[in-house]
Amino acid sequence: MGMTTTNGKKDRFCLFVTRHRLAFLLLTLAITLGGAAGALRIKSDVILWHLFPYSHPYFQLHARFAQVFGGGGSTAVIVLAAKEGDIFTRETLAKIKQMTDEILLWEEIYRVLTGSIATQSTKVVKSKAKGEISVSPLMYPGVPETEEEIQSLKQHIFSNPSYDGILVSSDGTAALVMTDFKDNISYARAFELLTSLADRFTDDETRVHIVGYPMLMGWIYSHKPQMYLVFGVSILLMILILVVIFRNLVGMVAPIAMSAVCTLLGLGFVGWTGINFSPLLYVLAFLVGARMLSNAVQITSRYIEEFRVSGDPQTACYQTMRTMMMPNAAAVATDAVGFMVLAVAKIVLMLHIAIMMSFWMLTIGLSAMLVPIICSFLPMQTGSTSDAKEKTGGLGNLIKVTAQFAIHKGQYAIWTLVAAVILVGTWQASQLKVGDPTPGSPILWPDHTYNQDAAFLNDQFNASSETFTLYYDGEPESVYDPMVWTTFKKFDQHMARNLPDIYKSSMSIIDMGKMLNLTYRDGDQIWYELPRKESLLEGILGMVRQTAGPAYLQRFLDPTLERTQITLYFSDHTSDNMLRIKEAAYEFFEENSMTTERGQFRLAGGRIGLEIALNEEMAAVHAKMEIMVLGAIFLMCSLAFRSFVAGAMLTLPLILSNLVAFTYMALANIGLSTNTLPCSSVGVGVGVDFAIYLYSRCIEEFKRNGEGWEPTVLRSVLTAGRGILFTGITLILPLFIWYFIAPLKFQAQMGLFLAMLLLVNMLAALTLHPLLILLVRPRFMKRNSQVNELENRK
Repeated sequence: MGMTTTNGKKDRFCLFVTRHRLAFLLLTLAITLGGAAGALRIKSDVILWHLFPYSHPYFQLHARFAQVFGGGGSTAVIVLAAKEGDIFTRETLAKIKQMTDEILLWEEIYRVLTGSIATQSTKVVKSKAKGEISVSPLMYPGVPETEEEIQSLKQHIFSNPSYDGILVSSDGTAALVMTDFKDNISYARAFELLTSLADRFTDDETRVHIVGYPMLMGWIYSHKPQMYLVFGVSILLMILILVVIFRNLVGMVAPIAMSAVCTLLGLGFVGWTGINFSPLLYVLAFLVGARMLSNAVQITSRYIEEFRVSGDPQTACYQTMRTMMMPNAAAVATDAVGFMVLAVAKIVLMLHIAIMMSFWMLTIGLSAMLVPIICSFLPMQTGSTSDAKEKTGGLGNLIKVTAQFAIHKGQYAIWTLVAAVILVGTWQASQLKVGDPTPGSPILWPDHTYNQDAAFLNDQFNASSETFTLYYDGEPESVYDPMVWTTFKKFDQHMARNLPDIYKSSMSIIDMGKMLNLTYRDGDQIWYELPRKESLLEGILGMVRQTAGPAYLQRFLDPTLERTQITLYFSDHTSDNMLRIKEAAYEFFEENSMTTERGQFRLAGGRIGLEIALNEEMAAVHAKMEIMVLGAIFLMCSLAFRSFVAGAMLTLPLILSNLVAFTYMALANIGLSTNTLPCSSVGVGVGVDFAIYLYSRCIEEFKRNGEGWEPTVLRSVLTAGRGILFTGITLILPLFIWYFIAPLKFQAQMGLFLAMLLLVNMLAALTLHPLLILLVRPRFMKRNSQVNELENRK
């Protein structure tokens, strides 16, 4: 009786909306236009602190020390390389000087954190008569004028391990400038400054290579026009697919109009809430847009079917609305849940995705009412579209033959394939890496300018933008404690010894101490280390304090002399190597104290420290998110069909598609990150829609015809299968072409990834689910068929 009441309320609501559909349409359009005004307020920036876990100790450490010493998220490395010969000509050295001076004039950078052979803070230690030692700038304020002066500069650089291979490449063909941008500077602005610099200093004699997080994010930001072009091509392909599928005004206009309404509502919501719409989210935004269109296609297909039966737009509108409301609500709920669970990660970007994309998905809930209403106002003659059997007879036969094969001769092949997917997928999922599995940036193609520049820097220099920092934090004046310096030295030696294949060099205030000790020992390289005797070490420390000068000291010490750091450079930040770096760092402190009498050492900062924090958060929430998505889908489907069996039947096959997706990611060397994890979670929610529509149609057919299981399932597959196939094609093909035309490797891979995920779920809806229904014969599908029969008799 309760079921009858519920259906009665739904039917009366649908009847009311149908009778007042013009008012409902106008009201929706008014709300849409009001909300769309917020789209003009959208901010689209890449913000550093949005990309990393805000509660992780490493990120909190970065936030505390970044303004003093800079950080991995704001460092840029600019390399000036000679096209022929080396840099030791007056013209090229003048370019290095000019480039350095120009960077120092930028208001957007920390001047004290900028270093090159031409900065005042880069020192050379010289011995004088009577055992005196002087510390003076290496190449400041001017460049060498004579060949003798140039050779002297060359000698000072290559005799100093702190400069040889770090500020100047070991072969002398390139020199670099390091700087740190302020945290409040947008990556778009940083990219503008850096690319302008590269353009001006690239000529017939020299070229410029730039790496670092600001440059990487700037490159991504700069590809927005190409990304828009890819989306435009995809949208045109979707429209073409609609033309081919429907060949009538209703089928072309209704899905596009519905997608436009949802898009404007979503963009307006983003603008009015003030959420930053990062370019990294554009792929997800397009997925939501594609989902809007495909959902509307499903409902439009049903409207056309109902119109062929009744010939009356109002009746077709009502019937479509009442039959599609429940499956549409269930499908939208599962889609939204895929986004909502992203809020579990303690990352601002993930929280923003959860909020904006969940709302955007929920707007698709209007489709069940709005699409039939739009269709009812569009002209369509009963005879303008041929009968379904004639128009799609070949397609219908293909769907029917496929389903018959699946439930009869092909069922053993299907179960064998399922077992193979479980075995192979489980093994490949265990091989899936968290973070970046390859050097350079996995977001960009290997031949992209940024990745080529990163490879050049890694090949030519013992420095890089891949930094790992150990901090010291203590009482005022405690940084000159010999214990601090010796610990830094031992830590550096330990990391170099344990990671010889990826360790490149280090930079800290102890470099000056080593150089002073070397000079005292007449330049014998064996003495390029800190004195072991504490009395000699204290003397060296005093000398550094007196002679280094404030410009040099500010790069390594804070004004109160309570904080300092040592930065280690590594060849890359791949996930495996970052685990090795972290293990080696903590292994050192298992044998050495992390505290002194006046302070303590803290791990870890730099780009690698931030990436380790991010990977640890991803590893912690990945499995949790997948379980929560599947659990939420199970709950939503169970509530929608009022059956736990339905929830299980709809959820368990999703595990197979997930295993296929993880297999692809592992084989394609795609790691889990803030870019890929949302696509993985959302793809699961989107994929279940196909099966929901099939199950809903089975329930309808049982109510309508009351036939046996096999005829009912085959009829349901034949009718709902067309909508599933049309919806799948509308989604899959536009995503698939990304692999061939996308400017970003990440966009291309995610297009193929999502297309594969949706294809697996679409095929499962046409083969595995019919087989599953016939094997289980769930009672919820026939629950109301007898009730309806009794009501009809009355």
